[in-house]
Amino acid sequence: MNRKDVWRYKSLEQLENKRWEPATEDSVLTKRCIALSKVPVIKLTASDLRVLIGQAFNPNYLVPLAIEKLKDDLLVEADLYPGDLLKNVLDVPPPFWEEHQELHHDMKQMIQSRAVEVASEIDLPGYWQA
Repeated sequence: MNRKDVWRYKSLEQLENKRWEPATEDSVLTKRCIALSKVPVIKLTASDLRVLIGQAFNPNYLVPLAIEKLKDDLLVEADLYPGDLLKNVLDVPPPFWEEHQELHHDMKQMIQSRAVEVASEIDLPGYWQA
């Protein structure tokens, strides 16, 4: 294992040096996110990534993993509809993509290579159009 990949075997709690504990009044979604924050990020499924990214958990760790899954199947269905993981990744705010140009380039290439399919499955956020 490469030293730069060690982060993949840590949980979000470990990576961010934060600890989240569920409260009894928390929603099911919040409780799921808290539980997922304790799982090594390498073990997160497409569905898990969709949820965490959609709830604005740290994209620095989650988006690269999501992109790896999208490279295997750009329109993977992560519990809701074909392309739901892609949609949540594309909804990550533009400052993230401006800061991570290599990831931005990868996403643009993947979208362009399957533009017709992508357009038929999801509404591209304005940042990604054209």
